Amino acid sequence: MIEGGVKIGEARIGLRSTNSELFRPDRFFWMDTNFQSVETIPFDEARDSRVDIFDGPQKEGMTVDKDILILHGDFSRWEKETNDRRHSLFGNLGIFSSWVLRTLEEKHGIFTLHACALEKKSRLLIIVGGAGSGKSVFLLSALKKGWSLFSTEFVHFSLKRNLNFFKGSIKDAVRVDTLNNHFSGFARDPDIAPREEKGGKMVVDLAAFQTVRNHLESPDVFLVFPHVENKWDKVVWEDIKSRENLLRELFLNVSEKLGKSLLLYGRMPVPGIDTFELGRKRFHTIELLLDSGRIKRALRWISGVGDAAELFEIIKK
Repeated sequence: MIEGGVKIGEARIGLRSTNSELFRPDRFFWMDTNFQSVETIPFDEARDSRVDIFDGPQKEGMTVDKDILILHGDFSRWEKETNDRRHSLFGNLGIFSSWVLRTLEEKHGIFTLHACALEKKSRLLIIVGGAGSGKSVFLLSALKKGWSLFSTEFVHFSLKRNLNFFKGSIKDAVRVDTLNNHFSGFARDPDIAPREEKGGKMVVDLAAFQTVRNHLESPDVFLVFPHVENKWDKVVWEDIKSRENLLRELFLNVSEKLGKSLLLYGRMPVPGIDTFELGRKRFHTIELLLDSGRIKRALRWISGVGDAAELFEIIKK
């Protein structure tokens, strides 16, 4: 077995494989749209968890043994044949990304919202939602309004003594038609440097708009749960007053990437990697978040792309 390791945030993960080509740096496809950085470290420094990859035409499978993820499959062949590397082992929509989130939770007590986040005057605006919810629309609208970028895809937080947030990725996978039709100024900005297109999306580097700080302690938090429709011609919004509803929404969002099944390379189904124990701990953490007093407002929001900017007038009130 060939050994290596990576550090992503606080997570230090060992990699072992019968084929070292599988964890070359270029295999981590679009992972910088999920996390701030992926650093190579020696295997003996990767003490949090491990991924073992057995490459070959043997029977495919996946096993989780405590803090070890074991994968069997014809990965080197699939890497050559796939048309969309986002769904590969180390793609931004692959199993390793979910394993990083599990390791952060289990070993460091760092939990992750599937959301983007922006900062302005010690306020943290978190746009909560999965793929297709409209996160990038609000993110780009906020940047035009003078907010600074804190994270594009995952918002990491912990509740040990205080509520702490940690900066995530500053690169975003934006729908090409959204960028060109509604945010053409960003598309032409030389500082953005759009990258290759895949699946109707394009990676944009938003480093020029990022916050100075990598860590925020006990900011005032505003939550928005959006739904954006291209042809929707009005704005509908409401405050979320029910603690039970907000707890459920947040719990399901924080659990999404761990509980969701995936289809690697369009051919290998793998189940979610959540556990009852992790879910229980996550639930209690969301309760503590709601009791922290730092969430100042939570909204549901439905609008078209062009009306998303109205949100920033609402949250001023």
